[in-house]
Amino acid sequence: MNTNINNIKIFSNLDDCTLKKIYQASDLKKFKKNDLLFAEKEKLKYIYLLVEGVVALYKPNKTDNGKKVLFILGPGEILNELIFDNEPTPLSCEFLTNGKILRVPKTFLNELMKNNFTLCTSIITSLISRQKRMIHQMKTSSPSITVDRQLAFKLWKLAKDFGKSTNEGTEINFDLSITYLAEILGNKRETISRQVKVLVNNSLINLHKKRFIIKDSEKLLEYFKTENKN
Repeated sequence: MNTNINNIKIFSNLDDCTLKKIYQASDLKKFKKNDLLFAEKEKLKYIYLLVEGVVALYKPNKTDNGKKVLFILGPGEILNELIFDNEPTPLSCEFLTNGKILRVPKTFLNELMKNNFTLCTSIITSLISRQKRMIHQMKTSSPSITVDRQLAFKLWKLAKDFGKSTNEGTEINFDLSITYLAEILGNKRETISRQVKVLVNNSLINLHKKRFIIKDSEKLLEYFKTENKN
């Protein structure tokens, strides 16, 4: 069976016969860094599943042409489960790296779900997991938490999810500008730039050409936790 199918989380518990049906009905698409997969208010005919790369799901901000980044997702994730309600997608999705998408027709997957309890359960589990993640993000970005510690936690989490080991520490394995980091945290670029310098001066992180390196993940997480104990 094609590994593109096997590595998708919502398909991980399906039998080979079902996986073969999905494989035959779907296709694989390649994308480049900064490509837009879909835009807010689009009517989508496909379910998109990330095979390779890193993407961001975000809500465009029309007042300043910016965005509020809600999720950074890696391989194995379903990107648009919200379209099962037949409404236009409320979010946009863009690639932060080169990547590949497995594209499954929505009508096909809907028919498959009618007689496949395991698939239904997997998609419901994905929805619940995404909701829990959103709630946790709200807690870690509370106004009661100083911006430097919000930043510390976000960088720790990104390194945990997308990090690779280097001689300096754990490098977040995609380009991340100060501007984009500000859009993730929902703050001004100038504020985030100052707080990055705070973490650098505390010898917790390094920044080289849009690549963040976490020098010691445990110390960075402790930096975040310390403020919350006060």
